[in-house]
Amino acid sequence: MVKSKLSKLALVAAGGAVALATAAGPAFAEPPAPSADLGRQSVEAPRAGAETRNPEMAPESMDDRRHHTYKGQVIARSGLNVRSHPNTRSRVLATLPYGKVIHIECKVNSQYVDGNPRWYKLDRKHHHHDGWVSARYVKNIGPAPHYCHR
Repeated sequence: MVKSKLSKLALVAAGGAVALATAAGPAFAEPPAPSADLGRQSVEAPRAGAETRNPEMAPESMDDRRHHTYKGQVIARSGLNVRSHPNTRSRVLATLPYGKVIHIECKVNSQYVDGNPRWYKLDRKHHHHDGWVSARYVKNIGPAPHYCHR
């Protein structure tokens, strides 16, 4: 039993020190080990509306990049419907078989299909129609397509 005021004060101070050490403990922990990507330069997000340019690209290749097609592979076991618009209510133009490599022009957000709102516009140069497929059933080969310009 604590009898004197000095003993009570010491006990309260010790309890406060323990609480402070518990709260500040993570701040005094060792810094994380350096990671392998510390030598990389940081990348700054481009300003809204600004076009990203690579100074090493010639103007001709900038034009090619605008018309670049992306690739994907159909992963729907029963095949993937190509539709006239980016939703499941639009007309089916064709069905692509499982495993088929497709060429994609761009993507949009539209109707959700199994939790995924993205739809890919097929590249007319490589397909016989201007159709849309749900990205939910396409595995990207390389980088994901850019958003369509409106």
